[in-house]
Amino acid sequence: MLASMSQTATHPMPGTRLRGYSASIILVVGVFLVPVALMFAFNSWTAPDAAAYVRMAFAQVAGATIAIGTVVGLVVHRVVRRSPGRDIAWFTAIAVAIIYFQVGNLSSAAATLLRQLGA
Repeated sequence: MLASMSQTATHPMPGTRLRGYSASIILVVGVFLVPVALMFAFNSWTAPDAAAYVRMAFAQVAGATIAIGTVVGLVVHRVVRRSPGRDIAWFTAIAVAIIYFQVGNLSSAAATLLRQLGA
């Protein structure tokens, strides 16, 4: 008697796909390209006044927030997709390093803004 074996296709949970983009592309865009684009878009190309300092500080905070959100989102994506522990650990280490750097960046933006505005 032959046992019939059925093959089952495993599909990821709905809403857990990266829509065809690799994690490395999302990481580069979210951590590097978008914050740099914000920096260039809101930079003051002449002598900055108070409004320019505030605009540049907010752009720096927005870029840091996007970078942090990107890495946290990638770690959550790995956990939800039940990736191997090695992958989760690798993305978590990258996320911790980027969050550590970006928190320092946020602190620097606040200190620079206060210094330039004379408070």
